[in-house]
Amino acid sequence: MLSKIASGGWMESPIYETPPVGPEGQGPYFNQVVSFWYSGTPTRLLHYLKGSELLLGRKPRGHWNSREIDLDLLYYGNKVMSGRPTIPHAEIPKRQFVLVPLNDIAPDWVDPLCSAPVKNLLADLLSREGKIPFRTITGEEN
Repeated sequence: MLSKIASGGWMESPIYETPPVGPEGQGPYFNQVVSFWYSGTPTRLLHYLKGSELLLGRKPRGHWNSREIDLDLLYYGNKVMSGRPTIPHAEIPKRQFVLVPLNDIAPDWVDPLCSAPVKNLLADLLSREGKIPFRTITGEEN
């Protein structure tokens, strides 16, 4: 779906299986980061992402509960915005399941709020909490 709105520059990380974050009893999550050029506004992109979640069958279950699909807008170039959408996504520096795949495609990308490259954000996080288990999903499993 996202490739339909991309105007070039498509990059995607491997897909990873990771343990859930949030309430007990959830199964593993699948995480991937994609990057692409987009000519619309950040708000329009966020609306597209949330609409895509509905089309893909996401059911409302409340914050931190399991979900069929979750598409987050992490960055929009070097733009910094508050409100909706908040850019960069506030939780990026705290989430291995974001930083590991992001590091695969853009290790030297400098976060506009932290003024640090992704590889440094990941190294800092790993030094504080240790690496969570990641399993790369292979082509046969997709």
